[in-house]
Amino acid sequence: MDALTKRVAVAAIFSLAASGAQAAKVFDAGKDTSNANCAFNTVCGPATGTADDYAAQLFTLGSSTTLKSASYVVINQGYDLPTEAKWQILAADGTGGLPGTVVASGTSNVLAQTFYYGHVMGMSADAQFFGFNGVTLASGSYYFAIQAVSPSFTNFLAAGTLASGAAEYYQGNWRTDYQTFPSISLALYDHEAAIPVPEPSSYAMMLGGIALLGVVASRRSRTAQSAT
Repeated sequence: MDALTKRVAVAAIFSLAASGAQAAKVFDAGKDTSNANCAFNTVCGPATGTADDYAAQLFTLGSSTTLKSASYVVINQGYDLPTEAKWQILAADGTGGLPGTVVASGTSNVLAQTFYYGHVMGMSADAQFFGFNGVTLASGSYYFAIQAVSPSFTNFLAAGTLASGAAEYYQGNWRTDYQTFPSISLALYDHEAAIPVPEPSSYAMMLGGIALLGVVASRRSRTAQSAT
């Protein structure tokens, strides 16, 4: 199999893995790993004047939905990642549409495993996942807020790719945006916390695609031998 074919095969594998992971997502604000800030973690926040900092993202539900887990993307040094996530679900009934009434809250252990996205300026970009007892929400607009319980200053929350919806809490008040970012890298799910894996149908498609690539590579090899 030549280099190009190998690259196509690898891309197919990761693409199918991603499609399987997205099957049960309720909401995804995307990820912008080129922008990140550590204010949401329990070491950085107090050190930078934003003690008890929560980063939040607005989301809207079209029908009654039960949320069971969430994830965010953290830019980190590859060790001393956050161990717990303090979280809140709030109605978007505060002043100016900011977070208001707390619907549910808690503290959850973060899964030890992460979903690795790559390196950014020498640091690792990983999705961290955590679960909670199912919270059923009626249709409407809400915020999901997170604070990372972190052993290290250097855990940075990546921005999202949405043009709006972020909010930040510190010094007793909610504010628009998270450290100037219009959205944060938050995703919400209707299943228990788990590292994404391809669905069985995706595995079948993946294997079929790789087999086809093998046939193409074999034909190329025979053609090359015939020409010599």
